[in-house]
Amino acid sequence: MKKNTSTVVGFLFFVLGTNHIMAQEYKPSAQEVKKHTVMEMYEPDLVLSVAERKQLKEKRENSIALRKRILDTLDISERRRERLLKVLNKNPFSNEMNKAMADIDFIEEEQ
Repeated sequence: MKKNTSTVVGFLFFVLGTNHIMAQEYKPSAQEVKKHTVMEMYEPDLVLSVAERKQLKEKRENSIALRKRILDTLDISERRRERLLKVLNKNPFSNEMNKAMADIDFIEEEQ
């Protein structure tokens, strides 16, 4: 029994020791990053620049925030509000969300 235990302990030290050595020699592979996609190569007019994509993302986030503020101020049941917020988080421009926004009667304040 003692011989089996010492053999197992010795094997574990061997495995752990080789693992430590292999970890020191690890070098990540140097792969080149593609600067252009295939679509950019053949149809450069269809691909938006980085600045345009950031601008569109910011515009989308602003419209989502506006819709959330609108839903918070509406006089609707809490259950419907939660359902619309869930739809808004899943797909902010879905037909259900657009229909809910179209059905809203906005009351303009007189100044």
